[in-house]
Formats: sequence, structure tokens, C-alpha cells
Amino acid sequence: MATESGLRVVRQYSDEGRTLALRTFNEANSEAGTVLRNAWTSFVELVQRLKTSAREVLDPSVLYEELRIFFRDEIARNNAFAILIGLGFGTTGGFMLGMWLARPHLPTPIMKSIASTSFRDPDNVVVCQTAVPQFQSSSDILVRVRAAALNRIDRRIAFGYGRTLRRMIRTYNSTYDPELPLVLGRSCAGIVEAVGTGSKSGLEIGDEVWLATHWYEPGVASEFVVVPETRVSRKPFLIGFEGAASLPYSGSIALNLLDSHNLTEHTCKGRRILVQDACSPVGCVITQLVHKWGAQVAATCHTRSVPVINNLGAADIITFANEHFRSNFIDVNVDKSNFINELTSREKFHFIFLTTRLGYDYKFLEKFLTKDGVIVDAVEPELSTDDYGVVGRFFLGTYVRCRKAFAVLFRTNVDWGGPHLCHLVLERLAGFVNNETLKTVVDRVYTPNEVERALEHICSEKSIGSTIITFR
Repeated sequence: MATESGLRVVRQYSDEGRTLALRTFNEANSEAGTVLRNAWTSFVELVQRLKTSAREVLDPSVLYEELRIFFRDEIARNNAFAILIGLGFGTTGGFMLGMWLARPHLPTPIMKSIASTSFRDPDNVVVCQTAVPQFQSSSDILVRVRAAALNRIDRRIAFGYGRTLRRMIRTYNSTYDPELPLVLGRSCAGIVEAVGTGSKSGLEIGDEVWLATHWYEPGVASEFVVVPETRVSRKPFLIGFEGAASLPYSGSIALNLLDSHNLTEHTCKGRRILVQDACSPVGCVITQLVHKWGAQVAATCHTRSVPVINNLGAADIITFANEHFRSNFIDVNVDKSNFINELTSREKFHFIFLTTRLGYDYKFLEKFLTKDGVIVDAVEPELSTDDYGVVGRFFLGTYVRCRKAFAVLFRTNVDWGGPHLCHLVLERLAGFVNNETLKTVVDRVYTPNEVERALEHICSEKSIGSTIITFR
């Protein structure tokens, strides 16, 4: 009985709930229908009003009357004209901007280069991809490099030599970009690929040329290089690209030093000249030229280099057989130095050329010179600018700014130090090579992937002449 009574109650409440739900649903439908009918009626009335308004607005007679009233004075006509001009320019500008934004992206041409990627990492010199240089002047020349020479100065540049000055030059010259990766190589030889429209050098596409660049500029050990026409010249026709790449930089240094001390074919005869480390690139050039001009040449070199140096013209050779022969030049006890003992037994010299960086005591070496003798340093100087503080950088920046201002005012190029590099010096060198006064000395030829071995060989005690990277 209790169960039936419970079911009856549940059924009763269920029926009442269903009835309530149906009543609520019917009332909601009735209200929603009313709302929808009212909305539809309003929409139909709006469409009718729009049709009526459009018919009135688009009526030609009404439109003409409105325009006549609007343009009845000159101010309205001028404003309308300005609006039309603005719309025209805006539409044209927008179209051109859209075309420019939608243009196909052209990838930047790249080339293989030997560059320094940092100034601290011992393995910072690598083969990397850099952008092909672009013309900065209408007189520039694009050269496809076949061979480039690496010098000891490149090793110093790879570890920061001159980095402060290069950064400041870039600050005041938007066309100069020495940021990392910094391409190495001071001289190269190759083929002309393009000539600027304003060039007066007489060079044409396909000509074989050689060139050199300063230590404060990006190097040339890459597949392409852009150079001003004043710094490139036809290479000697008697030698190949590898031999030609060895001479422009070291030869320019040698000629600058000889000219500055008035050593020519007319003044060298009978002079006694000592060339320290005659197997260096600069030493090889000086040894040959002063010998051809009649000087008595003495030279220092490693035992391995004796046949080469003797063939270049040095009859008196001071040799050191150990692996670190340069350390024998100046010992702690200088009176017992092998180098000093060798000099003591010889006649005094008119000139002593120092071609590698060593801790020489110039005052002590002067005792081996004649009364009017001269010590000539052929090595790039140490730069205190690389260690300047805030104050030093300020004064250096002021100096750079003033030099640039004077260069712009007088339309000249700024020389920040180093040998004088120009096509006239290269033409003199080419003449010496073509008349066999000067021979090229190439010790090793490496490929770009062997750059680590090349730099290691450059800094070794047994290197002779130039070390070349070939891009053939």
C-alpha cells in the first residue's frame, strides 16, 4: 500500500510539472512570435523608406539641383578640385606602395670570404658567407679574386688590431662597414668583372689586375672585391695570380720605405744594408731591390731559407738553426746574444731594416751603424687606440671627426696611416717584375678551407715570402 501511494504521488507531481512546462513554452512562443512580427514590420518599413530616399537622391534633376547649389560659389569649386586632386594622388600613391610591398624579394648575393668572426676566440678566422660588395662610387671597379695573400698583420687584425679606429671611421662614414665578420687579406690578384661608368682607369672587363688595401679597411680575401680605381692596376704579365697576389701590399711597404730614405738605383751603390728576417714578404722585396741597385746586402734568416735568400741577392747571411731563431736576436744578456756576436764581427751598416716585430733596443743597435746610419722599422706600429678608455675614445672621436670634415672640405681621401697604396706604386712594382728586377716569393698556396693552416704557417719561424689563398 505504501508503495502504491508513493507511485501515485510521483505520478501526480510529474503530470503537474509537464503541464507547467507546456504552458510556459506556449507563452514564450507567443511572445517571441510577437517580437519577430514587430521586427519584420519595422524592417519592411525601413526598406520602403530607403527605396523612396534612393529614388529621390538618384533622380537626375534633384542631383543636378544639389550640385548646382553646392558649386554656386568659387570656394566650393576650389575645395572640390582640391579633394579630387588629393584623391588622385592618394590613389596613385597607394597603388605604388602596394606594388612595392608586393614586389618579389630578391635574395642578397653572397660570396665566400675568409673573415674574423670575433676578436677573442682563438679559432675566430673561418670561411663564411658574406654579402657581395656594392659600388660606392661611379669610379669603383669590381674584381673577381683569383688569389689573395695573408700577412702577419692579418693575424693581428683578427685579434683586434685597429678595431677602435675602424669603428669610429664607420660612425662618421655611412659607406664604410667594418663590422664583424671582418674580411682579412691585404692584397690580391684577379679579373675585372665590372667597371663603374665614371672610371678613367682604362681598365676593361676581363683585364687581369692586382690591388692592395690598408689595415683599417675590410680585406680582400674573398671571391669578389670592390676597389676604387686609384688602388688597382694591371698585374705583371710574366707571373700568375698566386705570384701577383704576394706583392701589392708588401711591395708598397718596401717602396715607401726605400723612397722615404732616398734609396734608389742611383744612391744604393756601395751601401751596406742589413735586412733583418729577409724571408718575410717585405724583407724579400727590399733584399732584391737594394741588391739590384748595387748595395752590399746582409740578411738574417732561418737555415731553411738560406738558398732562397742567397738567390735573392744577399751574399752575407746570418742564420739560426733552431726552431725559434728570432728569440736569438735579443737575449737577456745582450752581450752574449748570437745575433749581436755576428754583427760585431762585421763592418758597420748604413741601414738596418727591421721587418718583423721584435723587442729591439734601438740605442744598442745604433753601435752597429755608420755615423749617418739609420734604423728603419718596416712593421706596422702598435696602436694605443685599441686600449683607450672613455676619455681617450672621446679625443680619438674628435680627431676622426675633424679629419673627415677636412677631407670633405678639400675633397681628399683621409689617410689613417700605413703605406701609400695607389695605382702608381703598383705600376712601378709591375715594371720591376716585368724587367726581372723583382721576383715573387710564394711559400705555400692554400685553399679557403685550409685557412687555419695558412695562418699557422704565416706565424711560424720557417715561413718564406708570402702565404697565398687561392679562390680558383
